[in-house]
Amino acid sequence: MLNDVKPENANWRHYFGGLAFLMIILQLLTGLFLIFFYEPTLTDAYKTVQRISNQIYGGGLIRNLHRWVPALLFIAILVHTIRCFLRMDFVNQQKRVLWLTGVLLLLPILFLIITGLIIPWEWKGYWFLEMIPNYFGTLPVIGDSLKLFFLDSYTVPRYYVLHILIFPMITFILVDYHMLTKLRKRGIFRYLLKHAIVVLPFLILLAYLAITIQIPSADPEEVPLPLDGANIIVPEWYFLIILLPFMYLKNSPLIPFISIIGPLVVLFVVAFMPYYLKGREVKEEDSTTEIQQQAIGWRKLIMGSIVKKVATGIVVTLITFCIVGLIYLGSYNSPTFGCNSCHNLSKGERLGAPPQFFNDRSKLPLLNDNEWMMKHWYYPNEVW
Repeated sequence: MLNDVKPENANWRHYFGGLAFLMIILQLLTGLFLIFFYEPTLTDAYKTVQRISNQIYGGGLIRNLHRWVPALLFIAILVHTIRCFLRMDFVNQQKRVLWLTGVLLLLPILFLIITGLIIPWEWKGYWFLEMIPNYFGTLPVIGDSLKLFFLDSYTVPRYYVLHILIFPMITFILVDYHMLTKLRKRGIFRYLLKHAIVVLPFLILLAYLAITIQIPSADPEEVPLPLDGANIIVPEWYFLIILLPFMYLKNSPLIPFISIIGPLVVLFVVAFMPYYLKGREVKEEDSTTEIQQQAIGWRKLIMGSIVKKVATGIVVTLITFCIVGLIYLGSYNSPTFGCNSCHNLSKGERLGAPPQFFNDRSKLPLLNDNEWMMKHWYYPNEVW
């Protein structure tokens, strides 16, 4: 029955790719709703976030959907990527543009998450706004100039423009090359409708999470409610994982290579694999031995069997759990109550109000200390 409703010419191997596309569309739609009520100013940003959550009809649900979509989007992209690796799509020369654009899509999506953490302008967003210049400041040669650039230019409106205009445009240009070019021939809306049916369980899960696990937006005078709660996946986990070397390696010269240069090199090496593996693929095919041909025959025999599908599912699940587990180990002990458990009215500091010495590190020199910044995030009761 499911084969009757799935998109034409689409294999179940693309199930999670289609789910990721639907999550991107849903994130766009919920974001468009939030744009109409958000004010990107230092004094009013968080007030408008509170108004959206507490006063606008349906605003709380839309904002929570906008918060939970990245979690399902991350899982969908992760599973889709793992399956593409296992199928060795990178040696298929007809798919090299699909592979290239698919891998490069990871960058603007990550940047969307980072900028999205800042624009609500609560204390958590302020911490990220201060940490980004430090992050790029560790680069050799150009690090000091980049840090100065970010310190001089960061404001909520500028990150807001990046979040709602620049990075979405880059994302949809890459999505267009990745899949929409072919979908136009069959009908994009027809594809979306049919794929929405087959991913309905995930859409129900998304609605359940948005309704039952919400982002508190009140600002009580004493200790506020937990921002997220213990062991609940939050968007900042994806960025915190690359900041961990700042805490564990202290001032090691290896930090920029582990946190910035290394991940970028790996990303671009993987993205261009179909291009530099082209010659190697031909050479291997020309030198195929009789034993290899027999192995290929057995592989084709197993390919269509249920055993292969079950084995692939187990392998994909194990790899997914390993990657998610590593991210969890690096990020789960973020403060349960978030920054707002200390930075609140009882301490004389209201949510959404710029700190007294905002953008003046001469009066707050600890903001330049990456190790202190990371430990203050994870252990605010001990490091402050």
